[in-house]
Amino acid sequence: MEEKSTHKILNFFLFLVIFIVLIVLYSKYVGTKGLIVKEYRVESEILTTNFNGTKIVHFSDLLYKSTIDKKDVQKMVDRINILKPDIVVFTGNLVTNNIKITDKDTEFLISELSRIDARIDKYAIYGEYDYKYSEYESVMTKSGFILLNNSYEEVYSDNNDPIYIVGLPCSLKENTKLEEAFKFYKEETRKFIIVLVHDGQTIKSLDESDYEVDMILGGYSLNGSIVLPLYGGVFKEPSSYKYSSPFSERGITKIYISSGLGTKKYGFRFFNRPSFNFYRLKAQS
Repeated sequence: MEEKSTHKILNFFLFLVIFIVLIVLYSKYVGTKGLIVKEYRVESEILTTNFNGTKIVHFSDLLYKSTIDKKDVQKMVDRINILKPDIVVFTGNLVTNNIKITDKDTEFLISELSRIDARIDKYAIYGEYDYKYSEYESVMTKSGFILLNNSYEEVYSDNNDPIYIVGLPCSLKENTKLEEAFKFYKEETRKFIIVLVHDGQTIKSLDESDYEVDMILGGYSLNGSIVLPLYGGVFKEPSSYKYSSPFSERGITKIYISSGLGTKKYGFRFFNRPSFNFYRLKAQS
């Protein structure tokens, strides 16, 4: 009896080890590939009808040269262009940390990001790793992106009724200056406002402010990288605060956190494929 019991225990542990090894291999080599698009419909009473049907693509945490290579970048650009977006936004971390980015890499990124076509315009902000990449500003501007940093853009489509896109810096590296970024803000005649952030700490500062916004688009957390059913993301970095899930709401504000494309420290993804977000705006009558 004891021998059978010991045999069962050994079989169980052998199964457990094999199962864990398979999960690790899947998370490393399968879970990090296979780009998906997460689509959302965004309705608002504040949005004017001239922006009805506006398509926005939001990508974040490309983390080039982590688990993302040149072919992955090219596939992403192709998928974005198939959607024919009106606006494209990037919420930080173009390259990965502590990996050498050569001049050829920089030329490649400019070439590919320049291929992204947006009817109205393209916007970007800084992630924490972008401050270390000396060519970041040059890459984004040469690629046709408007770099926002404690600043805003008045965006028009078809007529003179605008929406506003605000870009805030990464709170891990730079102070958020809300008064400067929201110079345009008038509560009594408020327009539809989209805020680009990188990390949850920046969202927290917005949450504690008096500024009312309609959409917050962010990244940083990769939604926890490893996602378990009924639990959510496993690797929740402290600066994400409570803002690491793909979608949440604060009053009228809809908060969307991209799961990103590359990986950070561990190079794993589980139940969390590389992705970008695709929003369709809808004016409520």
